[in-house]
This record gives sequence, structure tokens and C-alpha cells, in this order.
Amino acid sequence: MCQYKRGCARLERTLGSRQRAAATPRLIGRTAHGIVETLSGNQSVVIFAPLGYGKSVLFESIALTLRALGTEPFNIAVNPLVHSVPFGSIRSQLGLAMSPTDGEFSTATLLSSAQAQTGSSHPVIMVDDAHLVDPQSMDSLYQLAAARSVVLLVTSDLVPAIDTPATDAATIRLLDELWIRGGAERIDLEPLSPVQTGQLVREFAPTTQFDRVTLALLHSRSGGSRLLLRELTSEAVRQQPLPDDRDRTAFALHTPSQRILDLLAHQLRGLTANQLVTLALIGSLTGISTGRASMICGAGELRDLIRRGYVYPCVERSGQLQARTLLADVALTICDAEQLRTQQALVVSILLTDRHYGFTTTPAECMTIADSWTASGNLPPSVVDEWGSSVVADVLLVAARRSRRLGLTEKALLYSAITLCLEPGLKATIEYSRALASNERYSAALAVLANTEELLHTPADGVKLARWHMSLAKFTTMTADDFTALRTRAASWFPTSTMMHGEVDFVRLTQSVQDVDWPRVAVDGESIARNEDYDVITRIRAACLSGVGHAYDGRTAQGLGMFDLATTLNRRDLAQRDADIYSGEGLALEIFYCNAAVRCLSGFGVPVVADELDEWISRSIINHDLGNLGFLGFVAAELSQFRGDVAGTEADLRAADAHFARSDPDAWRTWIQCLHASSLARMGLMNAARAKISKIRVLPEEMTTRYQFEAARSTLQGLLTAGSTDGARLVASQLYESAEAQTPVMRAWLLDVLVGLGEPPNDLVHILDRAVATNDAPIVAALAQRTRAVAAQDAAALDLAAGQLADLGAYGIAMTASNEAAALHELHGQSDSADLSRLRADGFSLASRQLPVNVPASLLIEPVLLTEREREVTSLATQGLSNRDIAKSLFLSVRTVESHLYQARIKTGQNSRGDLTSV
Repeated sequence: MCQYKRGCARLERTLGSRQRAAATPRLIGRTAHGIVETLSGNQSVVIFAPLGYGKSVLFESIALTLRALGTEPFNIAVNPLVHSVPFGSIRSQLGLAMSPTDGEFSTATLLSSAQAQTGSSHPVIMVDDAHLVDPQSMDSLYQLAAARSVVLLVTSDLVPAIDTPATDAATIRLLDELWIRGGAERIDLEPLSPVQTGQLVREFAPTTQFDRVTLALLHSRSGGSRLLLRELTSEAVRQQPLPDDRDRTAFALHTPSQRILDLLAHQLRGLTANQLVTLALIGSLTGISTGRASMICGAGELRDLIRRGYVYPCVERSGQLQARTLLADVALTICDAEQLRTQQALVVSILLTDRHYGFTTTPAECMTIADSWTASGNLPPSVVDEWGSSVVADVLLVAARRSRRLGLTEKALLYSAITLCLEPGLKATIEYSRALASNERYSAALAVLANTEELLHTPADGVKLARWHMSLAKFTTMTADDFTALRTRAASWFPTSTMMHGEVDFVRLTQSVQDVDWPRVAVDGESIARNEDYDVITRIRAACLSGVGHAYDGRTAQGLGMFDLATTLNRRDLAQRDADIYSGEGLALEIFYCNAAVRCLSGFGVPVVADELDEWISRSIINHDLGNLGFLGFVAAELSQFRGDVAGTEADLRAADAHFARSDPDAWRTWIQCLHASSLARMGLMNAARAKISKIRVLPEEMTTRYQFEAARSTLQGLLTAGSTDGARLVASQLYESAEAQTPVMRAWLLDVLVGLGEPPNDLVHILDRAVATNDAPIVAALAQRTRAVAAQDAAALDLAAGQLADLGAYGIAMTASNEAAALHELHGQSDSADLSRLRADGFSLASRQLPVNVPASLLIEPVLLTEREREVTSLATQGLSNRDIAKSLFLSVRTVESHLYQARIKTGQNSRGDLTSV
């Protein structure tokens, strides 16, 4: 063992950083050095992993380590061309002719050759891709390893024990025998984790700034394979536009290159025709129950798909199987078309029969059924005859909604038009109008609604129609007269209905949001949300707007309480609303992005947002809910901006804009383009910012107050970047007097800008102090502390303010404060303190871009011991429990759990939930 440790130390000196490369292959229960230790203990090892998981990288690393320890292994290089020749692999290695008979070569010959080449009586024999070895060679290796005459290290793909053009069933069985009965230790490689994916992407593309959604897509599509991740990253780099490019297509919507398709088709070459069809169908359905899967695929074939990792159990839905997205897409292109149609018809029949007996049909399943029905471009009459017009219309309606969210506008139009013909009514009319609007045919969408008042039978119908009129109006800017007209019209439908009164109040609330009258939004929204006689969806959406209003008005805690109320309301009667356009999942997303915006605005519990965002992105990608990615890109941009990552903010907003270009169900794109223009200006790309502003569909004279404010912020950022102090001061002063800035949080931000522009800080401190007294947002208190320190020219206080800002996660502003502190220290002749402040600034700069920080954490954040409850909550979080699960386990509220995790991160200097494992 001492020799082993000395060898490891020598290896570390010899290899240096090469051994510490990012994202080395992950092993279940072992490390690379642990494998070498096992081999040094005379125990053989078998390593299994799917193609591209890094077996060969690990194999070479182990060989290098053994040589550094003084052990020369006998390496058998596999030649796939001779896998059917008896002893072909070994003869090729030893340079022997292939023609002699089997009897002229023996296991003893192999042992003596290995001993001679390695100079050891007990040699280490290594074979990479051993599944390609001929059975006779594998049998000899098995005999030697089982007899402990040699130490054997082999790697193998996860392949079935059947004869194929590339493998032999006998070889595969011997590999299994080796670890089951032959005494070898089996080790499996894990897929890449999200953190490892991020590290590798930085290695593959060190100069490219990827947005958060694209990084998640790279991880998901790679399926954990290093090889595929490298190819996907290369492709993403080629598709990545420059920040000043006007148009782009979201990475999620790109068709993989032929190179990647060929690579994946090669990976699927060992599957049967039935397995290919099954893989394609599971992919199109975004999941299928194990029972249904066994109806279209034999049990053995299904087990093989799971063993290879092409199909895997769904974590969120017990008993469900999901397929790797890219593999399923490739299987769809190479499988037998006739067999696919036959099996698809079988699946459709199974799904519709289950629906008849009360089982739920998911939106993805409805799309598969609709695609099957309309393969010829029309709906055959026999479909309606067999299943009935009501069932067919319901399926097509849900398929139209999903198609629209995915940006498949032509499909959405087709399905909704057929639905309207089959079952004319309010639901079908509204959906057809939505499909027209998603095709940017707004006049036609409005015309379809001309006679819909005749279809209103209950107040609930009136609420739905008013809600869609409100949504449709958002695609064009509404004047005060437009809002009044809509309220008057809606109020006339069911004048005595309390539920209808609630929707009329919501129209007024929306007008207050457009006018950025946040105090009124806070009060009126809460009033609607707490009225139990109003429609639950109206109450949920009002609660979200009220939460934002309270936060802007300086009452963050009260705003977060409104999101708790919205979440509670959303959990009621979920089953009844899952088929509605405002499903429980859709409203949960709305609650999330409003909550995230408030936290990033106030600085309260921002790390919590990062964890939830990653969960949302992952779930949306797995379930193919690509319509969510625009909203999630917006949240990612808010996080990046709060951290101070200018380039990251721009990349996230550029991606969000691209997603909304494909699917913009709630008219967000104009707002996102305004934000993107601001981010471009912050980067100094003024031409690109002006080009982005010129593309915005809403003309400047029609812009709402909110859009005008963001456009002015873009101008301000450009002036700041260009160094035009006078112009920037003028614009900042004008913004300070605008309607949007009449809230404590915005005023605090603008005051901080004015201080940076040279305004006398002493004149502004008392204004900020008043803001702190009427505001519970942590970021406002931290900004006020920084302004007071600047006013007092107190370098030590500025250092403390920088630490406070970093505690909140606002690393960009913390970096600026540390640099200001360094300048003051220099002015006072305190060079050591100045160096320390600059070191902190460097650390904050790296943290803002989520890069590895090489500055000791103790210099960035003061170490504080965790409380007993914080340690308890942190321990459960690192075990993978969600905040809600932790709350149930410890009989706490979710808010209390969030607070404990937030405090733990602040005290330990960790950026995300996953980082807490090191605490």
C-alpha cells in the first residue's frame, strides 16, 4: 500500500492538470484510483457502460496510472474485423498468422506471451471493448482470470447476449460470467451529471457563452454520453449567432446534423425492427406505461432497451418509461414505416379504449392519436363512426392546444378547425381563435368571436370568453377606452353573477399593470385573490399580479405570501383543470416565474430560484414541453442579471426571444425584446440594441409605460457603457421621475446609478434611508449601506457592503463595491487592504459568471456556524428531497425551509442546492 501511495504521488507530479481534467467519467461506488488499487490487490475488474460514456478515457487513465506505479500491463488491442476468427484478437495482438487451426494456440501460449512482455509472473491484461473479442480469446482470458493466473481489466458496451454482425453471444455470456462467477468486480459508469456537462462544455467551447436552457438541452440530448455531448456542443457552437445577429432559431428546434444522426444510427444498429419501432413510439408519446409498452414489444426486447439505457424509468411518474429524445428521433427515421403504422394503430386503439374506461389521455398521447387520424391531411369519416364525435373532438382539441404551444401552428389550425366542425361550441371557437392568433392572424381571430355571445350558457362560459378577449387584446396595445369597452361588454353577459364580476375586476387589474400602478395592483389583486366566490383561475392569476405589486411597493414578504396563496389554490381540483388551457401545470409555471421575478427584484432567497428553475427546465425538456422554455429563459435572464453576469443575461434573453418567436401564447415577445435591447446596450453593442428596438412589433408611440421605461433603461445602459456621463445622468434623472420608478425598489436602483454617475452621495443617503425604512427588500438595504459608505469615504464599510451584496448573490454590484473599496484603501495608503479588496473583487467577478472561484471563500463571506435546524434542513436537501418534502418531514412551512436553506448558503458561500453537499 505504501508503494501504491508513493506511486500516486509520483503520478500526480507527472500528470499534473491532465489527471484533473473536467468531468472525468463517473463510477458507481469507485474512483479511477480505486480501480487501480483493486487491480494492485490481484482482483480482476469488468467495466460496463453504454457507448460514449468514456470507457476508453478511463481505460487509458488506468493504464497510465499502472505504468506510473511501475506495472507494465499487457494490452490486447481489439480488432473488430477478426471477431469471428478463432483466437483472432490474440493472434492479431501477437502478430501471428490467422490461418493456423485452433489447436496450435492455447491459453498457456497467451499466459507465457503476457508474462514475457510485461516481465511479471502475474501480469495485468487489459482489453478495451471486450464485447468485440472472439469467443475463443474471451474463453482463454476468462480461464486465466478465474484461476487467478492473471489480473484482468476489461471494458464492454451494454449489449445483449445474441449474435450480431459485430458481436458474438458466447463472448457476452463470458463477460457476465467473469463478474458473476469468476471473481471479478463489476463497475458501471454513470452518465454525466449536469455539473459535469457544464464543465465539459466549457472545455469543448471555452469562448462561447451558452444560455441556461441550451446547456440543459445539451445535457439532456447527450443522454450522459461524453462523445455525443462533444458533437452536440460543436453543433451548438456552429449554430450560435453573435449577439448582434438579428434572427436565430432556438437550439431546441434545430434538427441534428447528419453527422450526429449517423452516429446515433450506428449506436442503434444492434436493435431489432420491433425495438426500433417501440423506441420511436415511446419517444413520440413522451412516455408510456410499462404495461402498454409490453403490448407492443416483447419482454426480453424491452428489458434490452432498458439495459442499454435507451429507455429508462420516469422518476416523476411511477410505472412509466421514457426514451432518450435523440435516439427516439433517429429510430423514427430508420424504422420500418409499415410496421410503425401498424404498431401506432395498436397504440392508438389501446389509448382510446383506456380513455373509454376512464383513464386520462395526456396531451402528448392526444397528439399521437390526432397525427394517426389525420395522416392523409383530413379526418376519415370512419374515425368518427368508430369513436364518436364527442371523443374525437376532445382529443383533437387537446392536440391543438399542445401543437400551438410547441409552435406547430399549421397543425393547431387543422385540429381546431376539425373540432369546430365536429362539435361547434364555445371551447372549440375559442381554440380556433387561439390558433389563428398564434399564426399572427389577429383580425381573423377576433372575427371568429363575433357571435360567441350566443354560445354563453353559464357564468363560467362568460369568464372563459372574457379571459380570451383579454389575452387577445394583449397582442396589441390597449388604450383606457379599450379597457373600459371590454369591461362594459363582459359585465353585460351575466350582470348578477359574482363570478363574472370577478373577471370584470381582473380586466381592471390588468389595466393597472399596463399603467404600472403597482400600489393599486397590490391591493386590487389581493382583493380578487381572497374572494372565494370568484373563479379559481382568476384568483390564482390575480394573486400572482398582487405579489408582484406588493414587491414593487416594498412589501416583499407580503408578496411572497400571495404566491403561497396562489399555490394553495392551484392544488385544488387539479384533475378538473388538467384538460383546460389553464392547467395546474401551466398555472404553476406562471406562479413560478412571477415568484422568481419578485425574488430577483428584492434579493430575497434568490438561490432558491436557481434550484427550481433547473427543475422546471429539466422537466419541460423531458416532457417535450418546449412552449415553456421562453418563460424559463426569461427567469434565467433575471437570475443572470441579478448575479451581474452581463453576457449571460444577453444569451438567456436571446434564447428566450428565439423561443417566443416560435410560440408566444401570452404576447411576451415584445417585453422580452425590450429587455434584450437593454442587455445588448449593457454590453456596449449599441447598433445591435438599436436594431432590436427597431424590430419590436409595438411602435414607440403605442408603447405602454412599462415598455417605454425599459426602452429608456436601454438608452441609459448604452450611455453608461459609452462613458457619456452627462447624458446618462440626464436619462437617469428622467427615469427617476417616471411612473415605473415610483416604487422603492426601482428608486433605490436609480439612486445607486446616480451615485455612480457622480451625484453627491450625501444628498441621496437620506432618500435611500427612507426607502429602507419602508421596504423589506434585502437588496435595497445593501445598496443603501454601499451608498452610505461611499458618502463617508469609508473603505472598511464598503468592504462590508460588498460582502452583504455577495451574501444576496448580487456579485456584479459586490465586485464594483470591492473595487471602490480598493481605490479608497489605496488613497489612504493601505496597500495590503487594497490588495485584499481587489482579490475579493476578482472572486466576485468569477462568481457572477458561475465560474470556479479560486479565491478562498473565507475572504468572500465571513464563516458562520450553521444552526441545528439549518444543518438538519441542509442534510435533507443534499439527499435530494424537495423543499416541500423537507417541510412535511420536519413539520415546517415551505417558506421556513426556503429561509433555512437560504441562510445556510449565505453562511457557507454556496451558490446552489447541489453545492451544499460539501458542507
